[in-house]
Formats: sequence, structure tokens, C-alpha cells
Amino acid sequence: MTPHHLSPYGWHALAAAHSLHDARVLLAIHVDREARHNTSSLRDAAPLLRSPIWGVRHASGGHGDPTSAILTLERGPARVTTWADISRRLDGRLTWLAQQIRATVAEDPWWAVYETLPRLLPGTAAVVARHLADDDAWVRSRDVLDLPAAVVPLPGEPVPPACPACRQRNLHIQQTGPIEAWTVVCAGEWRDGRHNPCLCVGAGCGCGMEVAVEGVAHIWPRAAVLAGVRSETTSGQARIPCEARE
Repeated sequence: MTPHHLSPYGWHALAAAHSLHDARVLLAIHVDREARHNTSSLRDAAPLLRSPIWGVRHASGGHGDPTSAILTLERGPARVTTWADISRRLDGRLTWLAQQIRATVAEDPWWAVYETLPRLLPGTAAVVARHLADDDAWVRSRDVLDLPAAVVPLPGEPVPPACPACRQRNLHIQQTGPIEAWTVVCAGEWRDGRHNPCLCVGAGCGCGMEVAVEGVAHIWPRAAVLAGVRSETTSGQARIPCEARE
């Protein structure tokens, strides 16, 4: 899908979908490797099974009556979660999301959500973006894939370009999916120990987004940002022009 005229919420949903797709590719590799070496799913339980405490019988009666002997466990067996379990859980969440937006789920629930994104109303796209971002954060977390987000600071010479809205030099490129779908976001600033996100104020905002929507986190197509940077290299002040298009 080549994005055209998406709302800011649509761009956020698209970026989250591509990020989640990349994480699912790595997850699928783990699932395939696990299927070919299925004994790996037993490794978590193996130390317990080898433990000298597991299966030891102790007499609890005053006279050592063997009929009162019990099986003592230091702790219960660990719950084994396989890569396949995680993949099924993620697919279940995506299937539920696809059903909420009335997408047709044939085989891949991610694709069902993805191909519906251009047709979503901005409010619905905002909700879908949050769900996709939450799923992406979960599967990339240290408890699952331990995979960092594919976001890097936007470079610039002699200094990185400033955000046209907040003027902070804290722009980042979200590098997932095809290059025409890459986006740039502003990470805002930290002040007095608090994070101040960079949000659009709607009409009159100097952000240069194609559609200014009050309260949405600023996001731009990468091509629009690079066009603005190139056009302002002589002045040293990067600007994201409203007329720039993907």
C-alpha cells in the first residue's frame, strides 16, 4: 500500500503496523526454528526435572509411617511459553482488532488490518494506532523479542533540523516498512523531569502537517521532511513546508 492523503492518525497507524510487521517477521523465524528443534520448549522445565528435591519422599508421620509419606516440591514446575504460543496470542489480538473494524480476515490478521487503514475515519484510525502500538511494544519488549524500536534521530549538518512546531531538535525517523511509508516524528522535550510531547494545536499550528488536527502527536512523511531540509540548507533552519507532498 502506498499511502496517500492519510490523516495524522492514519500515519501513526501505518507506522505502528509496519513496525509490528517487522517484529512478526522475527517472531516467525523463532517459531520456525522452534518447530524444527521442538525439544527447546522443554528447556525451562529441565532443571526442575533434574532437581534432587523433585520426587523425594518424606515421612510426615510421627513413627515414619510410609503411608503418610508425601511428595515434596521446592516449587511448582515453571509454565512453559513457546514462541508458537506468543505468535498465536499476537494473532488472536490482531484478529480481534480486525473484527472490530469489520475487516475480512482470510489468513493473516495483520494484513486484514493493514489493507483497511486507508479507509478508516480519523477517530477509528487513532484507536487502531494505539492498539497496534501496544501490540508492537509488547512483542518487542524484553520479555518477548527484546527488539528495540526501529527509530533513529534525524541527522543534519551542521546541526539536526528543528521541529517546526516546538523548535526542539529532537526529530526521529521511523524506519519500518517500504521507504515511502517511513515517517518522522518529534519526541518533544524533557523539562523539570517531565516529558512534554509535541502535539498539534490544530488550525494555525506551524507544524506544516498536511492535515492539522488538535491533540495529535506531530508526524510527517519522510519525503516531506527531507524536502524541507533541502530547501533550507542555506539558512541553517529546517522547515517542513505545507506544500511538500509524498
